[in-house]
Amino acid sequence: MIPELPVGHPWFAAQDAGGGITRLIEPYVDPFLGSNVWHVAGTERDLVVDTANGIGPLLPAVDALSGGRPVVAIATHGHFDHVGGLHEFDDRRCHREDADMLDQGGLRLLRDAFPDWLVEDYAWYGSPLPDVVALSAVPDADFDVAGWTTPPTEATAFVDEGDAIDLGDRSFVVLHTPGHSPGSICLLDDANGTIFTGDAIYVDARLGWDDPAAFATSLLRLRGLDIRVVHSGHGRSFDGAELRTAVDAALRELG
Repeated sequence: MIPELPVGHPWFAAQDAGGGITRLIEPYVDPFLGSNVWHVAGTERDLVVDTANGIGPLLPAVDALSGGRPVVAIATHGHFDHVGGLHEFDDRRCHREDADMLDQGGLRLLRDAFPDWLVEDYAWYGSPLPDVVALSAVPDADFDVAGWTTPPTEATAFVDEGDAIDLGDRSFVVLHTPGHSPGSICLLDDANGTIFTGDAIYVDARLGWDDPAAFATSLLRLRGLDIRVVHSGHGRSFDGAELRTAVDAALRELG
């Protein structure tokens, strides 16, 4: 039996990450499925890096931060927990090699409806499965817990190695860092040493990859950058020294 869940409002919680950057998270989603949404304010346009699961609306939380400026939404990779809200944005981009993931759905919220690969993912990362449903609240009273699945979408444009995302007062360069997925990217503001890494690297949890050789190459590339702060796809932000430590640990696991 599906438990009766309260309405969670607002669906996204906002945390100031400094430097004009805000972290948005879904506090009512099972921790294993949680991911970071990053909002970067610019003088001419804003940037949204990843869009969480799409269970509750993301755009109202972004609108509250953007002040009416145009918004570019970029997926660091095509996995469901990073592209669920991408359909809400008029300008939505990803790397071409992950484009076919955007219309595949993927997530179901009832434990009994989880696909086998998701159950295997929980085991790989050492996370406990939810008892019944992967939520502690719903975004609205009419939300269909049993019928919901990841909203499909398609990119309006593609990004690739070396592309610049110009926000007016700052710019982010696209780094193609495959390994976690074929089209995984990072976004680097070299002027102040800020990087968004998606799932290419994070800390305090096990990493995952679909191509170990490509992943190792991408990790070594990230290790060689002069980074001040890393904003990753999951968990907390960290500095360049911890980035290098995390890369070294991942390379040992890769063998």
